[in-house]
Amino acid sequence: MKKRLINQAGYKATVSRLRTLLLRERVVSGTLNVQTVRNAKRYTLTDKVDGKTRCLYVPVSMEAEVRKYAENWRELKSLMLEMSEWTRKLLAEEIAATTGRGVLKGKGTRVGATGDARKAGGMSKRRKSLSAT
Repeated sequence: MKKRLINQAGYKATVSRLRTLLLRERVVSGTLNVQTVRNAKRYTLTDKVDGKTRCLYVPVSMEAEVRKYAENWRELKSLMLEMSEWTRKLLAEEIAATTGRGVLKGKGTRVGATGDARKAGGMSKRRKSLSAT
């Protein structure tokens, strides 16, 4: 089956940014925290593993670098969610084209192969007439 993309330009831009992020830049999961002790700042990188918080001391000289890594992580997560949405739209389109049926979009609204939205779960006219008799 030939795969079509809904908005190829947007999809390609997302893939390109993901590739750049993964191949050329460093990423680290977690949050960079700062504690002020007397007049000195201390930085720690924290994250959760198996329900426990891990802390990593970050020297002041590396604070800007580690902050950039953490920002890259947040961007990576948002790009992955965006890729998931592209794939979901593509999959819904393929299912509708293959089966001729609509795909649920949320809150009971079904989108048919022709793109018309209708309420999901409603009875057909024939079923209504049979149940009335």
